[in-house]
Amino acid sequence: MSLRNKILLAFFLTVSAMLVALALILQAEVRRHFLSVVCPEINSVSPSLTQQIQIHFEQALAQSLMWTVLVFVVATAGAAVLVSRAITRRILGMRTQALEIAHGKWGTTVPVEGRDELSSLATTLNFLSQQLQKQEELRKNLMQDLAHELRTPLTTLRSHIQAFYDGLWEPTRERLYSCLEEIERFETLVASVETLYEADAAVETAQPDSPSTDLNHVAESTIHLFEPRCAQAGIRLELRTPDAPVRTVAQAQHVSQILSNLLDNAVKFTPQGGLIVVEIGREGGKPFLSVRDSGVGIPESEIDNIFERFYRVDKSRDRKTGGSGLGLAIVKRLVERSGGSVRVESRVGHGSKFTVIWPK
Repeated sequence: MSLRNKILLAFFLTVSAMLVALALILQAEVRRHFLSVVCPEINSVSPSLTQQIQIHFEQALAQSLMWTVLVFVVATAGAAVLVSRAITRRILGMRTQALEIAHGKWGTTVPVEGRDELSSLATTLNFLSQQLQKQEELRKNLMQDLAHELRTPLTTLRSHIQAFYDGLWEPTRERLYSCLEEIERFETLVASVETLYEADAAVETAQPDSPSTDLNHVAESTIHLFEPRCAQAGIRLELRTPDAPVRTVAQAQHVSQILSNLLDNAVKFTPQGGLIVVEIGREGGKPFLSVRDSGVGIPESEIDNIFERFYRVDKSRDRKTGGSGLGLAIVKRLVERSGGSVRVESRVGHGSKFTVIWPK
């Protein structure tokens, strides 16, 4: 039986039962009052007339109640049809949308009417549809970007090796080193994908780490690794830490990789003469780590997508200047692994600030 028929049957039976019960109670009470008040007066004058009046009264009362109940039952049936149609119409609309989503037609929506539970369900279903459409677009971009990232070093290597094989090039030291660079980039890409997979698996299966890592110590160690690179690029690098240790619920190697990925992005997109500031502290009692740069900034419309795999704000950048697009995705997964969150503040032309906040 369909939901509409169940609602119709339940509404009809409930109201009909109430009407029948009301009619029986009304009949019993009216008959009792008639027999106790009216009949004794008439019976004192003529017993035969009392009997006739009682018979006609009961027949009239029964017929009146029967027609009244019949009219109300018909009206109840009509009301039940209208109510069930109004309720199931919205449910059937959401079912149709769910079937379209199941068949790959993401992005379809249903109108939201009122502020009841069905409206809340419709809003949730619309949000789910939009998110699935977004994820499908990101999946397509992911496959395209992954194919591009794999094709580029392989094509370069093939052309070099083909030239060696055909005798067009001599395998000089410089040309062999160029092949080695492409292999190293390929290995870096594969290692990034493996790291991202491990971070995803850790978020799904593991519990948050124990609070044992001093952010000050990890930040100092990581900063030393980037100082030569920043000096070569003409970028000033500063570390601001409090005197007291700031401990967090994350493993030291995860914090180091988070900071390394954020610094790597900051160095890439900060021009010569710029400034990068790494700050450690507490915000509302929660430990945080932030990386602020004076680079090119991120458009507001792109901020929601920068943590997606292989996503680049500037599509014209290659992997040498713009990276593989996995750094921020790894950052997000590692932060989620320890129960933290990432906040981004950015203005085009004024730089960006990434803040990682962990639980108390």
